[in-house]
Formats: sequence, C-alpha cells, structure tokens
Amino acid sequence: MTYTLMIDETGENTVTLPASVQASGQTAAAFGSLLVPCRIVSSSTLTDCVIITSDVARRLSIPFAANVHVFLTAEAVHFGPLVGILTAGFTKSLHRPVGSRSFFFAKLLAQEKQVGGFAFLFGTPHIDWENGTVNGYFYTERGWERHTVPLPTVIYNRLPNRRIENSEMFQTVTETLQTAYGIPVFNGHFFNKWDIYRRLAAHPEAQPYLPATSAHITKQTIEQFLTRYTEAYVKPADGSLGRGIYHLTKKNNVYECRSRDEQGETKTAVFPTAMALWHHLLTDAPLHRYVIQQAVPLMTVNGRPTDFRVHTNKNEYGQWQVSAIAAKIAGRQSITTHMNSGGIVKTLEEIFPDTAQRNNMLTRLNHVALTLSRCFDETSETLIGEIGFDLGVDKQGEIWMFEANSKPGRSIFQHPGLKEADERTVLLPLAYAVHLSKTAITEPEALWS
Repeated sequence: MTYTLMIDETGENTVTLPASVQASGQTAAAFGSLLVPCRIVSSSTLTDCVIITSDVARRLSIPFAANVHVFLTAEAVHFGPLVGILTAGFTKSLHRPVGSRSFFFAKLLAQEKQVGGFAFLFGTPHIDWENGTVNGYFYTERGWERHTVPLPTVIYNRLPNRRIENSEMFQTVTETLQTAYGIPVFNGHFFNKWDIYRRLAAHPEAQPYLPATSAHITKQTIEQFLTRYTEAYVKPADGSLGRGIYHLTKKNNVYECRSRDEQGETKTAVFPTAMALWHHLLTDAPLHRYVIQQAVPLMTVNGRPTDFRVHTNKNEYGQWQVSAIAAKIAGRQSITTHMNSGGIVKTLEEIFPDTAQRNNMLTRLNHVALTLSRCFDETSETLIGEIGFDLGVDKQGEIWMFEANSKPGRSIFQHPGLKEADERTVLLPLAYAVHLSKTAITEPEALWS
C-alpha cells in the first residue's frame, strides 16, 4: 500500500502516521541512507496519508511530496523507497541529460507515480561521498529537475555498455555502495555467454533448452560441431546486437563462413578444410573471447528464420513474470534476426492468426522463459530483476535458448502492437525495486539466503 506524503509547514520535528501503520516505539524517520531522530505519532483520523513536518523533510532531503511506501524497523519509520538508476554518458543539458537515452529514462522514472516512492538518475560524478548524498536527476511534471538526496535504498544498474561497466572507477563505486553502505544493486553486470551457459548447463531444469556450446574453439571443435549439426555460430562471449557473429556450414565437404562487414553487408567465404576455416577465424577475431554454438533450424515466417524475444521481470512480490513477447524475423540474406541486420518485429497475433496455435506457443514460451529465469536466480551470485531472452523454436517444435541479456535492448518496442508490453517492462523494474527495498530495510539477511 502507498500513502500520500504531505509536508506540514507549521509543526516541528514530528511524523504523523495513520493508526493502520501500527508503529510502536520508533524514534526516528529514514529516507534512503539518511536517518534522523524525531517524534513519531499516530492519528486515527488519517487513512491514506502520512504527514512530515517541513524541518524533518528538510533534514531527510525529501525533494517533494509524493506517494510513498512505509517500512518499519524497531528504530525507525522508513519512507520511500529511494531508487537510484545508475548510468553514464551525461550531457550538460538538463532537457536531455543522457542524450538520446533521455526519453527512455523519462518513461522509466514516470512510473514512480504508479509504483510509489522516488526514483532518480545518477552517475558516479554526482555522488558526494563526504556527505553521503547524490545530486540526482528526477523526472517530474515540469520535466527534468535536479535534487540532492541521500544515497538510495536500492540501485538499478543501467550502465550503457561493458567498457564503462568494466572500468576500474565503476567497479570501485558499485563495490563501495554494496559493501560499505549495504545498498543492493540489481542487474549489476552484463551477462557473459559462456558463464551463463556453464551455470545453466549445471541446472537439470535448464539443460533441455540449451544448444551445445563450447568456449574452446579449435579446428577439432569446428569439425565436431559441423559434422554433428551441419551448422554452427561463432559469436563473442561478451557481444550484443548481433555484432561479430560468424555463421558456419559444411556441405559436401566444403566449409562456408558468412558474416557481416562494417557496412552491414553479408560476406561469404568458402574453405576446403576445417583447418583453413579455423585459420580464417583466427585472423579475423579474438577466438579466446568467443564461443561456438550449435545452430538450430528455426521455424520460418514467409520463408525467413524467426525467433522470439521474451522479456521477464521480477514484480512487486519478487516473483518472475513474462512482461513482453515478440517475434523477430530475419532480414533477407541475414545471418541473424537482429533488427540492425534487417530483421523485423511482429507480434504473436500477426504470425499466429489461429488463436489455439498462438495460445499454445504463448504458454510454451512463457513456461521456458520463467523456468530459465528461476534457474538463473538459483545459480547467480548477484541480484537479477530483468532478463531478455532470445528463444528459438525449431522445425520439430522444440524450444531453445540462444541468448540471455541482463540489459535487454528496447528496439522491439518500436512496434505499435507492443505499447502495453513496453509500459510493463519499464514499470516492473521499479516495482521490483520496492520489493528489494523492503527486504533490504526489514530483512537484510534474506537478500542472499
């Protein structure tokens, strides 16, 4: 339940709660990482609001009135949550603080009205370590505003790329926030394909959905994969957006390698032996950072290979749910279904006009995505609140997982039929942040149990 937080300009050093909150013996109010002593009283006349005197609100650095959740500990009444969204690439413009990504973040932050609490955007330069505050970007009815607030209750990592995430500065900052301040960070890292495969391959429930994969790319493994599966993909373990992928085939003892050049054109090279193909790959790519994966003959739409992007999110109860499903149809002559390779997005209604067939596919994709999400949780050492899966359905109807992304792209939501799904995927991270905040405040030991 959320309460309307009202700021009283007349009283002093007091927080007034509805009797339904059942506060008992608390002697302080808290907001984010900040806690201040004050008088806590209950009122039988209040139902859906809490009243904070202006001096307490000022000492807590509450930026404005809003709908909030109330969490109780033995010592304090906590208001919020205060959710920090960590990113990089800030500009000097208050109207577009992170350039072209500002629109996405504005949509995300606007969801705080539905979810309750406060959410803001920040980067490492905005942290004042000496005072334990952040000068963050809030999105309000008036547009973007900056307010200085305490360090947040929870952090949602939306760093834009691996290079920034792996920098020593960001590693140090996120480590300090988690260990020194006890602030949980979710979706803290981009996924590595080989690490994900190894973790899931050890989980019996996930095994049936994993194509054969190896991180040891040699002449022998290329020969083994192509002899057994006829086709394989070689792709960067830390790649995204379909960049740097090679499609290998073997037909009549001839080896073929297809890839995209820097202009986005598909190029094809033919080799007489696996050794020659391997040498070509060695000169073209850092194979020690790549994996080789079994290619699956995908179902087709209008003769083009098709797979599915399935988003899952944890909700306000900390439970996984499917938030979006869309089909991705490969572009002409493309080696993948990615949109930047000419792929197009369709809704399931568009490719499965038959209701029974569509519902069957929805049920099966939901089941696999939720199973894999739970397996991720059970094998992960970090907090995960959102995953974007690329799932394929082969010509026999079996479902396979090709990719899992901790920071899934947003390009599929340009499709007008996915507007509601788009809204769900920006609402649910904040809903999960509420759940995570409550746990961090009232049961911190449960975070890693």
